[in-house]
Amino acid sequence: MRRYSVLGISLMDFSAREGLRRAEHFLQTGALNTTSYINAQSLSMASRDEQVKEYLEETDLMFCLEPDILEAAGIASPGRVREIEDRMFLREFLKRLARQHDKVYLLGDTGKQAQELQEMLLNAQENLNIVDVRGYEEFEYQPQRLMNALNEAAPKVIFSRMTYPLDLELMHSGRKFLNAELWVALPETKLKEKVRTTFWRKVRKKIFQKKVNEYNLEKAEQ
Repeated sequence: MRRYSVLGISLMDFSAREGLRRAEHFLQTGALNTTSYINAQSLSMASRDEQVKEYLEETDLMFCLEPDILEAAGIASPGRVREIEDRMFLREFLKRLARQHDKVYLLGDTGKQAQELQEMLLNAQENLNIVDVRGYEEFEYQPQRLMNALNEAAPKVIFSRMTYPLDLELMHSGRKFLNAELWVALPETKLKEKVRTTFWRKVRKKIFQKKVNEYNLEKAEQ
């Protein structure tokens, strides 16, 4: 576990083992805890939006979608890069849910997106105890209707894959109302495949690193 800051946003980095240990604890607390995957784009948005920044900093457990963020912060060890690229936390957490037969609820912007999320997770881990698969549109984008449906289904874990930062907003507002133990916000990109270095990924990485360097230089000059 290590605290770091990127673009003025205070974050905690957990290894896959530390994350699994915390997730296991969350499943025993009786209160809703939150987990989210982040990338350079989500951090850039948070640096411009105080509400999104607050959501991120209040999230209980955070994982990087790509190593770029830790590399920009100067704390990327080879072991952590490998864990991120291999999606180690998600793979092992899904195995744990399947073994324990815990109830899982899947949520997307639309029913189609929720079905795609189900396909992705079942490809990664069979035998998940999925109690419902719904799109937020089915509740006419009304948070209270969604919260009621979630409590009725009584899942232990909620997985969402929604337009950023909508699921962050919903998960944090749901802390007071939901009986689930853990809400995991997944990115819109697929998680099963290992991260591959492509030309456009290299370009995005350079742009993000440049932005971080400019931010750090500006703060140093103040």
